[in-house]
Parts: sequence; C-alpha cells; structure tokens
Amino acid sequence: MNRLSRRSFLTSAVVSAGALALTSCASGASGSSAQGDAHIALVVPLSGLFARQGTLSREGAEMARDEINANGGIKALGGAKIRLDVSDAGETVESAVSAANHAFAGRKLSGGIGSYLSSMTLGVTEVSERHRLPWLTESYADTITDRGFHYVYQTSSLSSQQAAIGLARYKALAASKGVHIKRIALVGDNTASSKIFFQVVRENLAAKLGMKVVASEIWTPPLSDASSIAQRLRSAKPDLIVYSATNFSDSSQILRASKQFGVTAPILGNGAWLTVPEYAKNLGAGELEGISAIVAAFPLKNGTELDKRFRARTGEPYMTQDSLAAYYHVWLFKEAMEKAKSTDPQKINEALKSLDLTTGPAARNMAGGRVRFDDKGRRMDASPVIVQWQGGRPRSVWPAAEAVAKFKSPRR
Repeated sequence: MNRLSRRSFLTSAVVSAGALALTSCASGASGSSAQGDAHIALVVPLSGLFARQGTLSREGAEMARDEINANGGIKALGGAKIRLDVSDAGETVESAVSAANHAFAGRKLSGGIGSYLSSMTLGVTEVSERHRLPWLTESYADTITDRGFHYVYQTSSLSSQQAAIGLARYKALAASKGVHIKRIALVGDNTASSKIFFQVVRENLAAKLGMKVVASEIWTPPLSDASSIAQRLRSAKPDLIVYSATNFSDSSQILRASKQFGVTAPILGNGAWLTVPEYAKNLGAGELEGISAIVAAFPLKNGTELDKRFRARTGEPYMTQDSLAAYYHVWLFKEAMEKAKSTDPQKINEALKSLDLTTGPAARNMAGGRVRFDDKGRRMDASPVIVQWQGGRPRSVWPAAEAVAKFKSPRR
C-alpha cells in the first residue's frame, strides 16, 4: 500500500476502517469530567515515523490545557475545564482517518486539533467536516483550505507562501553573508506539503528568483537508499539544497550520506521536522550548524518566557513548531469558547469565523501577532518563520524584528 502519496483520502473503506488505539482521554484529572467541560480532540502521530512530532504536540497542548484550567477555566461558562481526548494518528492517511473516526465515536466534542502531516490532515478533516466540528491545524498544504470546507482553520502560512516568501528571504539573508544562490537542488519526499512546495519552486519561483533547478530527488517515505541521492547531489554541485524530508529517519539518512560523499551546499528545509531535538543528539551540533528551515511557528521574542516554562515543565531542550502550535491552538479554542459562551461546536465555529485577536497567548505566540481568518479558513496575517541551527539548537532569525537571533553564514 502506498503510504503517504495517495490522492484520494476519503473512501468508504478508509472511513469505515477499524479505529486505531485511542491513547487515552488525557484530561489531566482522574475520573469523568464535570458536565459542561469542553472536550477537544487531539489527533496526532504517537507511533511510527512521525511519533516525535506528535509527542511534542501533545506536550504543548497539555501545557495550555493545564494553564487554562489552573487559571479559572472558561470564565464565560462558569469555569468549565478544557479536556483533551488524544488519539494516535499513526503514520499513514488510513490510520489517521481511523483515529479521527474513533475520536468521534461516543464523544461530545467541541473542537479538534491535528494532524501534523498535511496528507494526514487532508484525510482527518474530511471526517471533522462531515461531523461539523471546527478543526485547527498547523499543516501547510494549500489544498487543506481549498476544498470549500466550513469547519477547517489553518493557522500556518500555506506551502505556496512558505516557498515564495521563505526562499526569497533566505536568498537575501545568504547574500548578506556573501553566499550567492544560483543553482538549487530539490530533495525530499512526496507528501502533500512537500509536493506543493516543490511545485511552486519548480514551475515559476526559481526562475523568478534567478535560480536554476539542477537536481530533483523525490521519494515515497520511508527512504530506502540515501547514498545514491548524495552521489547525484555531489555531481550536480548546487549552491543550495531545498530540503523537505518530513521525518527524522529519512532526513538523518540524507544528512549522513551527504557528509559521507562530501556534499557541502547550504541546506534550507521546508518544515519543522528539521528542528526536532533528536538531530543534535544523533548527528551532533557541529553537523547542523548553519542549516536553516522555513516553519510556520517557532519561539520569537514574545515567546522566550513561554519557551522557558515549557523546558522546565517537560525537560525538552526547547519548544518546537509542533509544541508551540498545539499550545496556541488550545488557547485559540478557549478564546472562541469565551466569545461564543458555549461549548457547542456550531457556536464555536461561528466565533472562530468572526474572531480578531491581537492580545493573549494565542496571538502573542503566532508570527504576525494577529489571529483572524478569511472565508476559506486561512489565517490572514500568517507569516513563515526562518530558523537556523546555531550552537546546538534552532533559533528564529526571520522576521528580523521578531527573531531571537541574527542570521549567520550558512556555509557548511
């Protein structure tokens, strides 16, 4: 079975598939929740190739839940608590859809969050839309909010925006350090976000930016052989590797093989998969220094205190896009419930459509600092963030006014 490149996400076989194991009702309190509490489904990968991202998401969501509940809950509802119903999306579209079906079974939900990979989110939101449940996602693919759905909200910048804005800004940052990019290689998997990103670069963006695509190495995860890819990259001699591998296992193979075969071109990743702490643990900080990634969320100046609290709470070395986005998604549902004065998903959906936030934990921790959605469910003020590995951890370097560090030479 083709793991993640499937183009048809909703079939009767998938929708009726047996549910994947429900991880637990991670409500933070023993026993049944009080009547009137708000249940939010969190459907993220907790097993398989993308389990680390799902774990980070869960940590961020649980932190937001605990902060909200400890500070009086949903005040417009007399202190109603936030409860998280967590399901394991696994590593395929089919397992994610099965988990979403299970999340809905016999549960009264107010909203949902997930499901990391755009391919999974496309499938999961078919289910949530059918149930008329508002769903928040950090996934990038333009197609997520290009289907005429009314209950899906994309807080990230789109894949096409990540490519157009991110690559142009990176080129300017590199030029400021004396690194001029004319020849690029596209290296990554064929998941939904990667495909859109590469398509934008290949079809018009590269030429517009004065770049030539000299190599294109695309695979269906999991990757079986990185050596042949590294050899072809060495022969192509790109000035930049535009990279979208989406999972640690595949990506670490590429990085190790590139070192083995002497591929030294700067690397610009598409997505937060290139920022998880395991890279420093397994590859070493020196091998990562200068590598950059375009992401939807990462701690900015306004988020340094939040990052500190997260590290103290979880023992993680830093907050990533996955934990940060899950954190502000829970807060965003809290804001919508306060506005709606209800845990009813229809009223929450109406509140999300009319929301315009510039203060509070959700707005403060999103790039752009404002939360409002257009009629497609896309956040209007969304901006990509460029991060760079510096001193053993990724740090935000653009937008410069909001970043915690300055961009350094990307030479490897």
